[in-house]
Order: sequence, then C-alpha cells, then structure tokens
Amino acid sequence: MRNNRLKLIIIFILFIASSALIGILYNNAPLKELENIDKSFFVKNDLYVDQIQDDSLIAATDKITATVNQDFVSLNYTKGNGFRINNTNSYSGSVDIRNWGGAVSGANGYISLPNGTYYIFSTNVSNMSTTGIRVDIKNSCNNSHENLTNQTGTNFTYERCFTRSSNNNVSIVGKTPTICAAGYKFVQNSVTNDCNQKTLTNGVSKRYCKVVYNISCVKDGGGTTNPDKPTNPDPVPAAKLSSLSVNNGSLSPGFNPSTYKYTVNVDSNVSSIQVNASAASGSSFVSGSGPRTVDLNYGSNSIKIKVKNSAGKQTTYTITVNRPDNRSTVNTLSNLKFSKGTLNPPFSSDVMNYTLDVDNNDATITVDATLTDSSSMFVAGYGPGTVTLEPGVNKVYIKVTSQRGETNVYNITVNRATEPSECTTDTENLALLKGLELSADISDVELDQLEDFDPKIFTYSNIKIPYKVVNFEVKTYFVDETDYAEVEGNEDLVVGEPREVKITVHSKKCSNYTNIYTLNVERQPEVTLGDNADLTALSIKDHEEFKFEPNTLNYNLVLHKGEESLALSYTTKHEKTICEEMGNENLSYGSVVTLKCISEDEEDVVEYKITIDGIEKGTNVFIIILVVIIIILLLIYVVLRLLGYRIYFNFSVFGAFFRGIGEKFNNMFDK
Repeated sequence: MRNNRLKLIIIFILFIASSALIGILYNNAPLKELENIDKSFFVKNDLYVDQIQDDSLIAATDKITATVNQDFVSLNYTKGNGFRINNTNSYSGSVDIRNWGGAVSGANGYISLPNGTYYIFSTNVSNMSTTGIRVDIKNSCNNSHENLTNQTGTNFTYERCFTRSSNNNVSIVGKTPTICAAGYKFVQNSVTNDCNQKTLTNGVSKRYCKVVYNISCVKDGGGTTNPDKPTNPDPVPAAKLSSLSVNNGSLSPGFNPSTYKYTVNVDSNVSSIQVNASAASGSSFVSGSGPRTVDLNYGSNSIKIKVKNSAGKQTTYTITVNRPDNRSTVNTLSNLKFSKGTLNPPFSSDVMNYTLDVDNNDATITVDATLTDSSSMFVAGYGPGTVTLEPGVNKVYIKVTSQRGETNVYNITVNRATEPSECTTDTENLALLKGLELSADISDVELDQLEDFDPKIFTYSNIKIPYKVVNFEVKTYFVDETDYAEVEGNEDLVVGEPREVKITVHSKKCSNYTNIYTLNVERQPEVTLGDNADLTALSIKDHEEFKFEPNTLNYNLVLHKGEESLALSYTTKHEKTICEEMGNENLSYGSVVTLKCISEDEEDVVEYKITIDGIEKGTNVFIIILVVIIIILLLIYVVLRLLGYRIYFNFSVFGAFFRGIGEKFNNMFDK
C-alpha cells in the first residue's frame, strides 16, 4: 500500500513539473519584440499599441484596431457599432467620438485629434470597461505658443492648432497669450500651414491642422506692447466652380465642383460650342479662361476653364469635346487620259506612278482626269488641262484633295523624244547610283543609312523614319557623274502610312534610258517615355506581416534572428522603371534599406525606405530543460525524505567508475 501511494505521489510531481516545463517553453518561445519601444498595457486584457512609425499607429488586438495618419484616426471593431473617447484611461467620463467631431459608420469610426494620448472604448459590449485601446497622436499639431511669454528675441517659431470645419471655416484652437515682453513690438515674419491639405472625409465634421509662425519681438521706442495675438493665417479654400455646362451635348460625368475633367460628344456638323460656368464664392476666373464660345475642330478639342482663389492659386477644369469627322476621305481619280501616247502601266485609281512616251514633234499634250468622289477637288494648278513639253523628261502632277483635306498625287513622267543619239556603251551600266544619303534638317535627329546599298539592287524595304521627320532629303552619288536624278515621295510623311520614295536616275549618254530606285519608308509613331516611378506591389520573403501601401514611402520591420538582408519582390507601375536596392546587407538594429526607383524619363524618383527597428529574440531551450530536470530530481528527493526514506549517495562508486575509465584510457597508450 505504501509503495502504491509513493508511486502516485511521484506521478503527481512529474505531472506538475511537466506542466511547468511546457509553460516555461511556451512563455519563452521566440517572440517578435520591437526593441527600444515602450509597451503601454491597457486595462484588464493587456491590450497594447506600438508606435510603428511617425504617422501610422496599429493596435495589436483582436478587438478595437486603429490606424493613425497625422491627425486622422480610423477605428474598427467588428463586434460593435460605436466608440467613446476619453483623455484618461477610464471608461467613466468618456464621450461619443461624434461629440468631438468624429463619425461612425457600422463597425468603423473616424476622428481627427491634436497631439496627445487618448483612450477609445467600444459602446457595444457587455463589459465596456475591458474593451478599449490607447492611441498616441504625435504628428498632428501642438499649441506650443501657450508657454511663450515675455519674449525679446528675433526669428523664432511656434506652432498652433486650427480646425477646419465642413463649411471650410478655419478656427483657432486655444487662447493666445501676450508673447512679447513689455516694451517690445510683435512682428510676424512668416506663416505656413497645412490646413488647405486637410479634407473632411468619412463624415467627420472637423479636421485639425497645423500653423507655424515665425515671429520677432522687436524693441519699441514708444514703449508699447505687442498685439494680443498674431494674424490668423486664414487658409484660403481652393478655387472652385459652382456650375459648369455647355449649350450642345452634355458633360460626362455630371458636374461636381471637385471633378476637374469632363467629356462632351457633339455631332459632326457642330462647329462651335458655348461653355457656361460660375465661379464659387471666393474664386474668380483667370483672364481669357472663363465662360466663352469656342470654335471646334474635327476630332478632339480641349477647352480649359481656369479659376483662382484670393491667394492667386489656380484650379483648371478641362472639357474634352469630341467632334466626329464624317467628311469623305476619297481623293482618287476614276479616269485619267492623255491626248498622246499610252500610259504605262494602264490606269488604275490606286496606282500613283506612270510613264508616257511621245514623239519629238509633240510639243504639248492634253490631260483629261475625272474625280472618283464629287466632294473632292483638284489642287489649283494641278488639274486637267494642256501641258507644254520640253524634249526629254517632263513631270506632270495631278493632285486630288478629299473633302477632309487629304491630298493624293498622281505622278506621270512624259518622255518627249529628242534627236536620235547613239548609245555606244552597254546600257546595263547606265543610269546607276553608287550610293545615296538620307538627311533631315533637324538638329537632334539622324536617319539610318543604307549600309548594304548596291548599284544593281533597285528596291530597299523597312526603312524607319523618326517621328520628328516629316520631310527628308535624298543626296545621290552617280556612277557616271554626268547623270541626274529626280526624287519623289520624300515629303509630307504620315505616321503609320508606308510610303514609296522613287529615285529616277537619267542617263546623259542615252537620253531615254532610266533606272528607278525604290525606298519603302515608314514614319514611326511618337515615343513617350514613362514618367512614373511608383511601385504597385512590394513584399519581403518570410515577412508576411509586412503590408505595402501604394502611397506610403516609409516602413518599419523586425528582423528574424540571424537575418542579415531582405529578399525584396516588387512590381513597378511602368515596365521600364529602374529600381536599385541600397543598404540591404549586414542589417542590424537601426539599419535602413532603401529601394530607389527612377522613371524611364529620369524625371521622377521615388525612394521606399524600410527601417529595422527590432530583432527577434530566442531562448536557450537546452538550459531550461536541464534546470527543470534538476528541479524534478530535487522535488523527488524532498518528497522521499518527508516520507521517511533515507537516501544515501555512495560517492566511492562514482570515484571507482571514473578511475576505471582513466585506467582503460592509459592502457590504450601502453599497448
């Protein structure tokens, strides 16, 4: 019986010790602790918040959570529908956040606060006093001026809090003391504020903003004291329109004073549009950019309405008016005839180049041409009629302009025979070029050259002409310097429309012998370089807690134990943005990893910074287990002694054991 009772006692002791061991291991498991940051524990359930960065605060609790951006606090509690706030850690005396200008929307709450420490509670739990959170506001505003009295210095600054209400009124918070000492005059040097940047969102009725004054207290010979307060900065609301409309079509989207871009579609026959607008109170139109009637071109028309506030800052409303072009684009001939000779090739509306041979005694020729579309017309001086011919080569041009204004040119080369001449040389080597050079009279543009030019190859394709080039020159180099050439099609290039440039080389030795070199060119579209260096995504391997926000540049991170660098993965908004990692090695507390991104046009540079503000700590588990085993053995020893057992330790056995090991060790070397 006594032995059974002893066994039960020992089992109970082992159970208690094992539970203690598990508790120790659990409580000493590696924790992500933020070094050098004070933990502020709150009420009964040990909720706390950590200051993660200057203007962002996150509550580490599964109940109320909060994020802070300067003065603006966003709250969430999925189990409640209201929030109360207090300056002290007490539910008693707290008030609804709406009493302080805040707003509530379902499980979310929003409020603007000046710098300070606040306690926010839920209003919808059974035990209200145990559900809350402490919020520290550090980047809103201070009334630092309240401690300034009897000043005699120059060029010193102080900060004040103002509030912006829903009607855009800006009011001073707190009282203004007498800053300058008796006998000194108050001089306000400058004032800056961020009140215009604060907008009322999510239903809040006021926002706190910061105004910084630079002042001097100057000795006043008259012995007067300073005014009772500095000038109110009166932050000026942004310039706005109160109404905007057009007399034809309708604005899309509908007018809103805070929407600055609109689209209007009109019919093709609408040649002008009247823009009506009214400036909001405190705003006025910029000269020449107010309500007016605007003539419309076909296609897209941009109309800008500009207003300015009393500080001169402008706001631009843009209306894009789309007038479709339904005019005919047909600019071809349905028939082309000459009084003498035969066209080669036979006429076709879409063939632009022809040759025609006539006798030497044909001094004139009559051109007869018919328009395909009656709405098109001949360019003056380039229509049907009689043409005088000189012996040799004569160029005849028929130019047709469509109703839309696009011109097409038919080129006819009329060869009037000269006196008979003898061609004593081989015609295969006549009228040849040994090279040609393309050039444009634009300082920063160089044209590609034909590196593979061959006098006996007459067609060259895929020649790219830069967007800036509309017309280019072709300089020719002849095998026989007595030859001459004519160039056609190298003017008025249009983006996306392939063009054949014809170079007709005439032989002087055989007047009727020519060769035609054809260059297939195409003017390229305008290239726009990327101008945005922002990221759309950023993640860190093995750091799921890291959350990227597109408009946030600064982040804080806790390193894993033994981690010396971060494996960054990111996606740029523009595919040709280049990013460079800096400081991402040998990381320790206080290190800053910078991801510097530069846009394709090198105009926009964005730097994302990750500050290492903590390193995970671990626990030596082996030492803990050893200590626990020793404690268990001591407990067993104490219990056995209390039960009356005598326990002896025969240390001579241990001595004999170690002596035997020593002898065996020596025998190894004796052998």
